[in-house]
Amino acid sequence: MAAHISRRQFLIASALGGATAALTSCAPGQAAYKPSGPGIVDVVVPYATGGGTDTWARFVTPYFADVLDDVERFQVSNIAGGQSVTGTNAYVDAGVNNGRYLLVSSGTTYFNGLLGKGDIQYDFTDMSPLVLHGTGAVMYANANSGIEKMEDLLDRGREATFGGISAAGLDLIPVLAVKVLGGDVNGVFGFQGNGPARLAINRGEIDVGFDTTSSYLSQIKPKVEAQEMHPLLSVGVPDKQGKVTRDPAMPEIPTLEELYRNIHGREPSGQAYEAYHAFVTSGFFYQKGLWSSTGTDGQLVDKYADAVEILNSDERFIEEAAGALGGYEMMPGRGNAENFQRSMTIDSNTLDFVKTFLNEEHGAAFE
Repeated sequence: MAAHISRRQFLIASALGGATAALTSCAPGQAAYKPSGPGIVDVVVPYATGGGTDTWARFVTPYFADVLDDVERFQVSNIAGGQSVTGTNAYVDAGVNNGRYLLVSSGTTYFNGLLGKGDIQYDFTDMSPLVLHGTGAVMYANANSGIEKMEDLLDRGREATFGGISAAGLDLIPVLAVKVLGGDVNGVFGFQGNGPARLAINRGEIDVGFDTTSSYLSQIKPKVEAQEMHPLLSVGVPDKQGKVTRDPAMPEIPTLEELYRNIHGREPSGQAYEAYHAFVTSGFFYQKGLWSSTGTDGQLVDKYADAVEILNSDERFIEEAAGALGGYEMMPGRGNAENFQRSMTIDSNTLDFVKTFLNEEHGAAFE
């Protein structure tokens, strides 16, 4: 078993890794795979250092090194660019599937592949997930906007402003949710991250925002308790039968499905909802992932499944991961790959609907 990595060693290694291993904005040809050495698993993060996906990768990999017998450590390298397309293309181009070279993905990576944004050379339905990790998310409004619940937002129409990073990224979920419910918002995109968008809604420059569970609980919920913000919608979590239910981390916030039933008196259906459900499943229920390339042997998948089981039962890991993972357990790729792949299989009519919606209502261009 690999040597235990102390919290201090982990933080030092993360800082050094971010400084020396980053390949920010490298083109695929510049990022050819070069093994770091025996006992080292190289990991590509197709985002810049310091973001949520990079933080996730640098947090979980030392724990996997603790429980995987043939791994001394993981070497994380960042290949940013193209909203994660550049680094993901570079990874699959290497064609390594023996467990010594892995990829970390996130919802935006999946969305770009589904929507065909940029020069997509990857296909997650043909790759092997080793670890998957979901999270929740909340749509909320500044109290000064006069929006206290979703019905208020629907009544406001395009007079209500939603602020985010990109309509074709994870912000697709809240704007599509409003579409499903029969409403519309004025999307203001181009923020450099959720932090700047959050500042804008705090200042009242935009009305509505959207954050994952960890950010919502730490940054927004105190303002909800102070009556400065109002939660509108949670993406929820799937139960064992696949039905979307309220998120246990935020049980007071209704899901889209619940709101739809209350507003329209029936179960949600139609192209908009089919698209919403598919994108939520891949983008949030399986948001982060540790992947191996096409042709991976089942023994590697099993090895990581066993490691996930060990970590999910480890009290030290559970305690230290509470904040970093938002309270959501990691899932093995084994037993979850088929559900993920189903979420990535969207019929062409639904995809055309989403592209038209994004283009006509939120200015996102597609080739």
